[in-house]
Amino acid sequence: MPVTQNTNTRYLKEENLLRLLQRLFPGQTNFNIRLRDDQWLFTVPSIVSVDDINHVVAPIELIEVFPPNQPDGEQSPRRVSTAQEIEDYLNDNEPSDYSHRHLSICQRTSWSSLQITGGLLELFVSKHNVGDSFWDLPSCFYHRNDDVEINFCLPVTINRTDSSIEIYYTIRYPELKPNGGNWAIRQSGLYYRFDASTRRSVSVLFNPTPNSAAHQKVEASLFEQNLKRSPNPWHIHEILFDAYFPAWREYLSFLEQKLLPEASLLFTSTTFATFIDEPLRVGYDNLSSLASLDNKFLQVNTLLSHTEDVLKELSSTFIQEGLSIAPETINVLDNYRRRCVAHCRVANLLQQRAQTTAQLLANTLSFRDQILAKQQNGNMLQLNKSAVFLTTLTLLYLPASFVATFFGMNFFDLDPNSKRIIGTPMVWIYIVCSILLTIVTFAVYYWVLHHDDVVVDKMSPKINMGDWRALTRRALTIKGDPTKKVEKMSV
Repeated sequence: MPVTQNTNTRYLKEENLLRLLQRLFPGQTNFNIRLRDDQWLFTVPSIVSVDDINHVVAPIELIEVFPPNQPDGEQSPRRVSTAQEIEDYLNDNEPSDYSHRHLSICQRTSWSSLQITGGLLELFVSKHNVGDSFWDLPSCFYHRNDDVEINFCLPVTINRTDSSIEIYYTIRYPELKPNGGNWAIRQSGLYYRFDASTRRSVSVLFNPTPNSAAHQKVEASLFEQNLKRSPNPWHIHEILFDAYFPAWREYLSFLEQKLLPEASLLFTSTTFATFIDEPLRVGYDNLSSLASLDNKFLQVNTLLSHTEDVLKELSSTFIQEGLSIAPETINVLDNYRRRCVAHCRVANLLQQRAQTTAQLLANTLSFRDQILAKQQNGNMLQLNKSAVFLTTLTLLYLPASFVATFFGMNFFDLDPNSKRIIGTPMVWIYIVCSILLTIVTFAVYYWVLHHDDVVVDKMSPKINMGDWRALTRRALTIKGDPTKKVEKMSV
């Protein structure tokens, strides 16, 4: 569960978040709190029973499409919408003369397990003689608490028999969340088998959320398919990419809009080359944002490369199978592959720009720290010169001052009769006080030597310049506000 930090006021502390979670969930102490990309992530404990796990909450649908030569009463597609009805329907001894049977499964959320029981999925696999390698596909959809295998995609897997061909794969893509403003990386999977001897198709669609875009488009296509005299059995692959691929351009535009303000702040003439000793409008938090964008561009390159491979394999497979009935699908997939290459080039360019900007920012902050260190070294040099001067004066005047002070005391006097200097027997008071004062002096020196962090902070001179770190935080709060001018902010 992500909790965005309030960077406009102060950073949220881990201790405060832990106390809040302990009040919300009494008796729990382990929340696995960690910070990633300026967001606090934590795991909320919950207790569920076996019945809760086996209970299917999200919708699951089985759709059958019949060939055009069926009686009028059986030409309309058949839909079964509950897990129990699907199980009863599959256990029915009467065979169904379908042309396409489609099963749609979904997750409650992207990080939840599939909303189907293991027994029902095994029943579907056994009824349709699906190969054992099929289980690699549902293994990609499981409950997770962290970004484990968040970039893993199952490559195109093709199994051929005498008259049938099996194709299955997974793809990842960006999707704008319903609340708006935030994007999430989703995963969908598709299993498809076509038997050329019977002209029957079986497909299983794995959706990341209920009522996803691909689920709705595939459902609408299947209900319209029986109206066509010669339906295209491979059209479902085209529908899957048509539902999710256009979002890549919007997602890249969203990331670029986050990168441009960071780059524009850094590449102004007042931040790097000319006025490096002036207060900066950027700080280490900008460096963290650039690193986060760099990771996202790298993720985009990885996922788009996989999508390109999937599109290439599908087109090549359709051509090898001699599917003359699907030239439009092959052309559409090839066009998506070309657009995928174009998006990869854009993502690569933006990633390099983010890396260049981050490197320049790191150099700028490093040079800034060198200037501060140089100023501090200059101040320390002045202090050393003063210390040498004072030490020289002390060595010069100390003997004479000591002799004058010692003989100027009342412990010594000139005897008028004998014309000699005589001393009082009370001189021991001077000796004892001197010894005690020496002990106190060395004790204070010893304490200062072991507590120099407190004393030096109080005694060391302050550099006469603005608090540029505080200026960085204020600059972040007005980012994107054209009515405020950074040049007029007082340090």
